[in-house]
Amino acid sequence: MPSSPFPPDMLPSLEHNGIAITVINHHGFSRPDRGPAPASRILYGARDENNERHWRSSLGEINQLIERGFTPAPLASGV
Repeated sequence: MPSSPFPPDMLPSLEHNGIAITVINHHGFSRPDRGPAPASRILYGARDENNERHWRSSLGEINQLIERGFTPAPLASGV
């Protein structure tokens, strides 16, 4: 049976265009009894003017989201 997850590590925050970026090291949702542990990943979050938090997997992605005013990126297919 999987054990409980590690709490995420809070790393020093960053800033882009005056908006604070939260940086966490997320360890996954569970730790199995055997086998390899899930790989941890760094996540970047920022809050929009409605206080909703948006998460992205890279600093470049969160910076682009902030520059677009928290509007989603257009689809790559152009549809």
